[in-house]
Amino acid sequence: MVAGLLYIVGLMATLVTIVMVGYSAPSLVQAFLAGIDGPSADYLGAVSTFAQGLSWALGPFVGGLVIMGIGRIIFLLGAINRALRGTP
Repeated sequence: MVAGLLYIVGLMATLVTIVMVGYSAPSLVQAFLAGIDGPSADYLGAVSTFAQGLSWALGPFVGGLVIMGIGRIIFLLGAINRALRGTP
């Protein structure tokens, strides 16, 4: 039960983060392309600006994946426990 809830919470955190990144992506892509298409293209500056714009998403995304992983580990340990006891 707890493993399922952990998995669902992690999945929701990951999906919500992806949706929020999708809403902020058009302005970031336009700024990135403007930095590259200029007369003196500063690729490092454009990439760093793009990464800085998405840096807020790293924590919730990785956190959601970790919570999902913990839920899967609990599922696996429960299955191993039932298999060793011989109960279906």
